[in-house]
Amino acid sequence: MKTVRLVLILTVAIVSIALVVSAGPQKPAKTKTDPNGIEWYGYEDGWKKAKAENKHMFVDFTATWCGWCKRLEATTFAEKRVVDALTKDFVPVKVWEKSPDTLDIDGYKIAEEDLRVREFGATAFPTLWFVSPKGVRVGPVRGYVDASTLLHYFDVVKFYRYDTTLDETGKPKAQK
Repeated sequence: MKTVRLVLILTVAIVSIALVVSAGPQKPAKTKTDPNGIEWYGYEDGWKKAKAENKHMFVDFTATWCGWCKRLEATTFAEKRVVDALTKDFVPVKVWEKSPDTLDIDGYKIAEEDLRVREFGATAFPTLWFVSPKGVRVGPVRGYVDASTLLHYFDVVKFYRYDTTLDETGKPKAQK
């Protein structure tokens, strides 16, 4: 009788573990809104949203232990003008240093940490990147940046001033 009970308990335990493991962690479509009112997306979801809405992504590569990242959150990302511009004109994306996630970006599968290091070269924190709606990496901002400087970068990126072949809407300029 004890053997039957033990086999039954082990079977239930194994089936339960198998169900939990096969379900895997569920990635939320977006992260929660931060205390500053910014709704940060994961990279994969942010990329889909940026393409659909024809907006640039603003990618914040960050780490929980990073003092400058915390200062960026507490000062620059708390500035109302930054929050308004970021949420209206860009798709805010946050990528954490030790993320275990694997991304599927238009069929290209990559670990989020490999995306951070190999694709963007973000090995120091904070590192901020802009990515165009077509997937062009516009460029990084490394380290802490104050609100007025970040707003200047927003202006350059939003109006495609980094590309002399495009007008302010991102369309090719008329040939003369």
